[in-house]
Amino acid sequence: MAEEATTYDFLIVGAGIAGSTLALELHKKGKRIAIIDDNKENSSSRTAAGMMNPMVPRNVQKAWKCDEIYPSVFEYYENWEHLFGAKFIHRIPTLQVHKNAQHTKNWTKRSRENGFQQHLSPIDPSDSHGLPLPFGGALSHLSGKLDVKEFLDAAYLYFAQVGIDKINQDFLHSELKRENDVWSLHDLWSRRIVFAEGIGLYENPYFNYLPLGATGGDILELEINDLPQDFILKRKEWLVPIGGNRWLGGSTYHNESLSTVPEAHHAAELIELFKEWIPQEIKLVSHRRAPRPTVATWRPFLGKHPQYDTLYIYNGLGSKGSSLVSYLSPRYADFLCEGIPLDPEVDISRFEDSKNGL
Repeated sequence: MAEEATTYDFLIVGAGIAGSTLALELHKKGKRIAIIDDNKENSSSRTAAGMMNPMVPRNVQKAWKCDEIYPSVFEYYENWEHLFGAKFIHRIPTLQVHKNAQHTKNWTKRSRENGFQQHLSPIDPSDSHGLPLPFGGALSHLSGKLDVKEFLDAAYLYFAQVGIDKINQDFLHSELKRENDVWSLHDLWSRRIVFAEGIGLYENPYFNYLPLGATGGDILELEINDLPQDFILKRKEWLVPIGGNRWLGGSTYHNESLSTVPEAHHAAELIELFKEWIPQEIKLVSHRRAPRPTVATWRPFLGKHPQYDTLYIYNGLGSKGSSLVSYLSPRYADFLCEGIPLDPEVDISRFEDSKNGL
């Protein structure tokens, strides 16, 4: 085996939003970390728009752990901004565009309920902020966006400064070996491994018993002149302002699609949906596509393997990853380093009856 000085406390597989924030939290606890990633530009993290919204519009409910996450999510990233010397977090209200009168009624009723008043304010059609709102809308106040690519790029530079070793190469599960209590990957040695590999879970023989789904999604960069950029705009589809009359627009949802190849008809489908409520001319600038890891129960996968207690997983964050990691990554580091129990809703022990990992 390699000398003790070359053995890591943790090897993290995957340098997306989950793996990178966990690496930062473990480093704060004095652990020696390596993080391995293939650096694909079309990964779900690097393609994500980074929206953070305390509301779930499809059923007019608060997002999971909303009241615990959103009081501090912006401060979490602002602390990293200060440390990295970079800018990537933005506080921007989300304007939910009502599609019909029933939609207006549902959101208005919810905004008057206890627990929702601090999150929602109805907008009358006459107070449209220069936007097309024939049925009015609702402002979600504690929302914003994370420039995920900028955050990750700044984090990688910080890794190099503080001794978190980032290894840019493909990871093959078949090359992982165990010697006594240490895992090896060629000349890399680690006591524990955390798999934060997104849809790479499908190829993972240790954790592929978990019910991870994949939803293919398209994100467009659009040019729309004369559309106010004071809000994130959301109907079912959404528009995120990125400056200079440019917007990110999304997203399509194609279940079990692992393709990363953009298809023109998916972009056309989205643009037609935007044209239903955006009167300005919409020009397509670019088109990206990536599969997102999802969980049918809307709860992520965290915890240790049922047989190998030095193998762990961090996956299934879905479309709320940018906000969820601010809450989950510090707590996961507490679990990994101090043994503080995970929330049962995210602990993979909830799938113990279906385990069939190696």
